[in-house]
Amino acid sequence: MQKQLLLAALLLVLKTLTAQRAISSEEVRATAQRIEAATNSGDAGVLNHFIDLDSLIRIMQQKSQALKDPGFRSGFSQPFKNSFANYGQRIVASVQQGNYRMIRQYEIGGVKHLVFRMFGSGGLNYHDYTLIRVKDSVKASDVFVYTTDEAVSSTLSKLVDMMNNSAEHLPEEVGILMKLNQQNTAKNYTGVKEQYEKLSEKYKQNKAIQLIYITACHQLDPQLYETAIEHFANSFPDAPSAYLMMIDLYYGRKEYDKGLAAIDRLDKLIGDDKALDFLRGNFYKLSGKRAESIACYEKVYRYDPTLAMNIHSLALFYEEAGEKAKAKTVVAGFKKTNAWHEADFSDLFAKYPDLK
Repeated sequence: MQKQLLLAALLLVLKTLTAQRAISSEEVRATAQRIEAATNSGDAGVLNHFIDLDSLIRIMQQKSQALKDPGFRSGFSQPFKNSFANYGQRIVASVQQGNYRMIRQYEIGGVKHLVFRMFGSGGLNYHDYTLIRVKDSVKASDVFVYTTDEAVSSTLSKLVDMMNNSAEHLPEEVGILMKLNQQNTAKNYTGVKEQYEKLSEKYKQNKAIQLIYITACHQLDPQLYETAIEHFANSFPDAPSAYLMMIDLYYGRKEYDKGLAAIDRLDKLIGDDKALDFLRGNFYKLSGKRAESIACYEKVYRYDPTLAMNIHSLALFYEEAGEKAKAKTVVAGFKKTNAWHEADFSDLFAKYPDLK
């Protein structure tokens, strides 16, 4: 009996030590490498299972009124997990002609974080994962999405409360968001604008409310859209979403200096993302600064020779400059990587058949 008690006590101690074992920087890097290798080869499986959904639901429960009801939570959990099962597929689809790359890891309050850049046909975004240990694996309990400027747990908690309640029974802020979302979903952008303008300053300064208003302005008037984005950036100077929107705005409006300034500001917030030189190269190219543009593309190539959009731009530049040997070299090297898809270069090959 005494031996059994000692064995049980030993197992309990070992279990406690395992649960408290900190995540090392080496484990974070290894986790990032697994995610990169799978995702960039089109395999969504690693990301599909990276977020620990039980942990995510517990965080959501702290933020959601509906999820505090045990009955509602029990009926919610499994359908929610099923709907989240294709998380990795959504990332894979968004990084066509680009990739999913670790930018950095950091620690705050004893908690490790892992930041990824998502870049491709789905646009530019960043994901900041909060890491936890689940048994012997490194998982994420939540992810902060830069284009929305909030954690997935916060976004989903609001949606759950909106779907579970009428606007009259919601906290006022969530009720306003619900009404604005309804108008936005119905494409009544004028209605969104009118509702926003009637709000008190307290709610006009709400980040989520401003983002919906900006979406409506984008559909209504370019000048109104720019004013709304600049107001958002002044209100939330550390919000990456403002600069992501500005880059798109100024590129479309051919305001190159403003676009480059927005990229610089985003780069400081991210913490030095070398792939942003691709966007700088695009701005320089459209402004006629070919030397600066090609220098940017070459920097990105040295940093990451598997970024399809950059290889395409660099090869095109070399061909236009008559440097055919350089164009062939970068394309031939890219063909040897897992990122190669001939369809991404069909237009280039049609124009310069010797590259194929």
